[in-house]
Amino acid sequence: MYQKLFISCVVVTWTSLGVWFGNDNIVPFQYAKNVLRADTITPKLVGLQRDTTFRPDSVIAPEVKISDLSYLSVCPGSPVLIPFTAEGPFKDDNKFIVQLTNASGKFVNISEPMKEGPVAVTLPANRSGSVSVRVVSTNPEIISKPTRLTILPLPHARMELVDGSTNTKIGPGQAATYRVMLTGAAPWSFTVSDGTTVTNTLVNPFTAQVTPGQTSSFKVTGVNNACGSGTTSGEVVVQVSQDTLPVIALKAIPRVGFRLCTATPFQINFSATGKYEAGNGFVVQLSDTTGQNFKNISDLIPQSPIMAKTPAGLVPGIYKLRVVSTFPTIMSDTVDVAISAPAKAVLRRDTLQIAEGESTNLTLDFSGGGPWFVLLSDGTYQNDIRTTPYTVKVTPQNPTAYTITSAGGFCGVGDLSGTAFVNVKIPPPTIATGNLSDKTICSGTEITVPFSSTGRFNNANKFLVQIKDTTGRWVYLPTIGGTSSLRAKILPPYLKDTLTTQQVRVISTDPLVEGTPTTIQVMMPNAAQASVTGGAVIRPGGAARLKVSFKNGLPPWSFVLSDGTAINGTFINPYQITVTPRTTTEYKVVMVNNTCGTGTADNTNATIRVETN
Repeated sequence: MYQKLFISCVVVTWTSLGVWFGNDNIVPFQYAKNVLRADTITPKLVGLQRDTTFRPDSVIAPEVKISDLSYLSVCPGSPVLIPFTAEGPFKDDNKFIVQLTNASGKFVNISEPMKEGPVAVTLPANRSGSVSVRVVSTNPEIISKPTRLTILPLPHARMELVDGSTNTKIGPGQAATYRVMLTGAAPWSFTVSDGTTVTNTLVNPFTAQVTPGQTSSFKVTGVNNACGSGTTSGEVVVQVSQDTLPVIALKAIPRVGFRLCTATPFQINFSATGKYEAGNGFVVQLSDTTGQNFKNISDLIPQSPIMAKTPAGLVPGIYKLRVVSTFPTIMSDTVDVAISAPAKAVLRRDTLQIAEGESTNLTLDFSGGGPWFVLLSDGTYQNDIRTTPYTVKVTPQNPTAYTITSAGGFCGVGDLSGTAFVNVKIPPPTIATGNLSDKTICSGTEITVPFSSTGRFNNANKFLVQIKDTTGRWVYLPTIGGTSSLRAKILPPYLKDTLTTQQVRVISTDPLVEGTPTTIQVMMPNAAQASVTGGAVIRPGGAARLKVSFKNGLPPWSFVLSDGTAINGTFINPYQITVTPRTTTEYKVVMVNNTCGTGTADNTNATIRVETN
């Protein structure tokens, strides 16, 4: 029973790797399942040893990687070499197949099974555009990530008239214009049925004219590009009639009709087909605002185009325009013409008041044909204005009177008028001296004095630092700095004590403004003094006490005695020190300093006499 339970656990655990038998053999599971029996297994106990069990995470998974082909643009039906790499274990009978997406987006085989890459394939002759290509393996079945490939379309040429129709009627000697719509990659070469040949053109659509002597049809008989011969479609029939009735048709009409200004020249294009009498001419006519009562607005011209000019003083509105022939009298269809008046811009006469740094709006009224533009006297510019009244935001730095420098609309610069005044309330200049980061400063030290200011100061203004002397007078300090902080060297002319309370402030010169003062403590430079006392008589090996006394200056003090004894940073005054000279020695202070630098030592000394008798 225990043997059966042990075997079942082994099978579950090692199904994917193999089965362990008592004789140390490892048999793949697919073979072991036919021979594994509980009554044939004799477990074998072994001692501790290195684990040599096969582990699945050490196996490299097979992978197929296709090279990037997105940079390729290939003609349909062309041979292409598809490079790829295969990594990991593959079976001996494995093959690689190249697949391409069809018109429905499904991958289909386009190559024979091959043992290795690259694989040469022939692209379908009926596919074009962007397609996906991938490589698949058969054993095991692995699919690469797809890459994009561009198949250029074969050329196609379609012939039609310039208006998209296929039939037209002309009179004797007149011309008909056709166009050839081309698709596929440029350049194109094509042949027309009348023998016209066009070679390596980049123009699309390609337009040309024919002047047949009789009714004829025209079509493209062949087209090709870098990918070879393509297909053609379309046919144009040009009817030539000896008794064609005259017809005038306006050309190049804007989608919303013409828009014109009064007293402005403009050009009208038209086509005139049919038979006209000798001496015939064409003239442009304009109606009144009711669409009636047409009047000539151009000279008599024998052919298109005609230069015309709108009359001065026309009331803005919608008019009708047409072209009329004289022999015979034939009129074209009418087209709407919107007549616009010159623009007028008026700046409302306002008096506004703002605080310094604030903005306000000026109001402008426009009339005449828009959209409008405006340029104010301070340089403020706005265009594409489509509403009236219209506000313009301004931020003057000083009281300013505004006028219009230029303004206009659809018909150019118009009439300008109006003035607006904006008063700016400028606060009086003030200076506030800031607190110094270090309140106790040695005389002769450079300090930084922060300050803030409000109001206006002239260009010639300078900010300077002042300090009060011992008489209460404000005196200038050497000053360096800009508009938010200054650097000055503390050189008070009168310092009576070691530590002096001083007041510092910042002032301006143009205009003269006195800043609020701040208080600092200034120490006398080189003020520390030291002396040594305490002479005595001792026996050899004995000791004596000396006292070093300080005056002036502020602690901590540091000093050096003549025997080399050095004390650094003491707050004790007087400072006692024990000495043990071997011979009679004279002691004195050779150096003393504190926060403000090196001080002075007086000429006093202390003698320790060593007696041997």
